[in-house]
Amino acid sequence: MRDNEFIKIRDEFNEVLKPKAIKAEIDGWNFYTNSTDENREKLEKSQEEVFKLFRNEDIHNKLKDIEKSGLGNKHLAKQLKKLIEAFGEESNSREYKRALHEKVNAILSKYSKYVPMLDNKEISHAELSKITQREKNIDLRIKAYEAKVKGGDLIAEDLVSLVKMRNEYAKFKGYNNFFEYILKDVYDVDSDYLQNLLDEVYNNAKEINIKFQNEYKKKLANEYGIEAKDLRAYHYGLLLDNNPAKTVNESLKTKEQVVELSKKAFLGMGYDIDKMPIMLDLFPRKNKNTHGFCFDIEAGKDARILANLTNTTESINALCHELGHSVYILGISSELSYSDQTAYPAVTEAVAMMMGDLEQKEDILKGIVADEALNKYKKDFKKSEASFITRNIFYIAFEKQMYENPDQNLQQLWHNLKVKYTGTNNNDKLNNEWATIPHFISHPGYMQNYFRAELIKAQMYKHLHKELGNITENKNTANYLNNNLFKYGTSLEENELIEKFTGEPLSSKAFCESLT
Repeated sequence: MRDNEFIKIRDEFNEVLKPKAIKAEIDGWNFYTNSTDENREKLEKSQEEVFKLFRNEDIHNKLKDIEKSGLGNKHLAKQLKKLIEAFGEESNSREYKRALHEKVNAILSKYSKYVPMLDNKEISHAELSKITQREKNIDLRIKAYEAKVKGGDLIAEDLVSLVKMRNEYAKFKGYNNFFEYILKDVYDVDSDYLQNLLDEVYNNAKEINIKFQNEYKKKLANEYGIEAKDLRAYHYGLLLDNNPAKTVNESLKTKEQVVELSKKAFLGMGYDIDKMPIMLDLFPRKNKNTHGFCFDIEAGKDARILANLTNTTESINALCHELGHSVYILGISSELSYSDQTAYPAVTEAVAMMMGDLEQKEDILKGIVADEALNKYKKDFKKSEASFITRNIFYIAFEKQMYENPDQNLQQLWHNLKVKYTGTNNNDKLNNEWATIPHFISHPGYMQNYFRAELIKAQMYKHLHKELGNITENKNTANYLNNNLFKYGTSLEENELIEKFTGEPLSSKAFCESLT
């Protein structure tokens, strides 16, 4: 076996790769926080510097020769396979990859520069969200909804073109379409296993989802003084008068308070955010990407958060979510091989989503929100979970079918699946709302990670609460997570890591229990 020979080649290559990969991540941060043409060019240049490293035929041939002999260690064999694939992509599909990256960056740049207009005045996406949550004036709601969808209109044709380009690439790699390719080749997820989980959760949650959806539609219609059958897309999102989230939002006076509350929650777990290497860019401004992301610049040393916060519960969830990603990447051991100094997408999402839930699962809002309102808000968590998982299944179904046939009427597909999964009425005009989902551009195939993360999160929190109680009230939480989960990076297989941490294999059991 040639394990040691592979380790030597891998580590020598990683010494060269690491600084260039870090620079590309930093340039990505600069582009997302300030989406100018200059920053896009810098990002593309640094990405190209990374790609060049994988065009070294000498290293590629040595790795292929080692593969013929085989490796004794299963994990090393997997690393070897992934590395050979990365070299192969640059050797055999360089032009495909370059064209795809340029296309993605161009679409992101166009979308990031889009500034919604309402009554001939510029308005931020955060302000549009406020209107959606608080405004009952139908004319204003229609304008806000259309302003949001117009961003999708700008890029819909480009996105269809990108989907077709991605499918060409996948066929070159031997797959039927890009969704099939990325599921197996990038995320190492078996399609039958995923579909079984999707069906299991959908069927188990279907009855309670329909119940929650019908209750919400009835209450929402009452707010507008109309029949439930007359509800349209622009009616949705309003925080009902009896919705506890509305009372909570009224208690949140400033967006700065959202930051303070989130940091305090993490301090209660043993994470002093102000003393950690986490760069924060938290509030909306021109030329800044309008969504939220954590940038994993360097394991153990550098994490960055882009957000667009307002004084809402959504913003607490968003910041706690991204902080969850950040503490994960900073908790990964620097003693691991650079190849393992990362996290499995579904597992880091599980941690991030668990942190986002804390405002409803624990008492981080106690003293800010009246006890009665807070208790109601926390009890509403089940409805939020049921809604999230159903919408996630909807997104996965749409993306899968979009890649299977990008020439179909995607507006109609979006409409049909939205009605099926989210319970909305079949009376809306077709539009390009589907193109406003940022992950379809920048993170294809990623939605299934959110879905699996929901299951992992429920299993993980159940275990943590049994061991530690309320995690925001136990400063040992940080050490427990760091020592029993984060430090391993991807040095263990994903399922092995989940079972090692929670004590049992991943299943939908804990999640389905949380809905009852």
